[in-house]
Amino acid sequence: MSQHPPQSRGLPNLVASAPEWTPEVDARVSGVGMWIFMGANAMLFVAFFFAFFYLRALNNGNDWMPAWVVHPNRRIAGIMVLLLVAGAALVWLGTRSVAKTPGSARRLLWLALLAAVLYIGFQIYEFQHLGFDPQFGGGYVSVFVGLKGVLLAEVVVAMAWLGTLIAQTTPLGDATARPASAAAFGNFMVMLAGVGVVAYLVLYFL
Repeated sequence: MSQHPPQSRGLPNLVASAPEWTPEVDARVSGVGMWIFMGANAMLFVAFFFAFFYLRALNNGNDWMPAWVVHPNRRIAGIMVLLLVAGAALVWLGTRSVAKTPGSARRLLWLALLAAVLYIGFQIYEFQHLGFDPQFGGGYVSVFVGLKGVLLAEVVVAMAWLGTLIAQTTPLGDATARPASAAAFGNFMVMLAGVGVVAYLVLYFL
């Protein structure tokens, strides 16, 4: 029987021996890297919110929200926000328990993936039932479609990322060997949920 300790299937040699991938260093690198990524990502959404309030205040020719433009269905949007928040909470809990209980963490991440799939389905439905035609333009319409479209794209990418995390959440998986990296992804999902909540309040009530 081999005397070698179990190794991660993701990065076996690095996790096992390289000093730059010790748990302390890995946690710091993952944390700093994710905060930089989240900061850059947040600036993208800040640009949309700035455009919303700037164009709304400017309202040249009353083109901000013409008479034919109405707020989309708030109930559908509310369901999407709840799915996004629930998915982020499940990922946050799952990634913080992956090292101790990978089986439970894996179940939580599967539920989060289901929430993401439902969110995408509702968002596609909303785009098909907006109550206005984006082709006619307008400040509100442009910001709405742009912001919700980018958020949808980010959720799709996050869902693919989550899928790889689920695959690595096993007793010998990379997520189990490097829980700090998994936890950093949980922070990103919380950020997306926060953007979703703010977008709901701004786009559907102002």
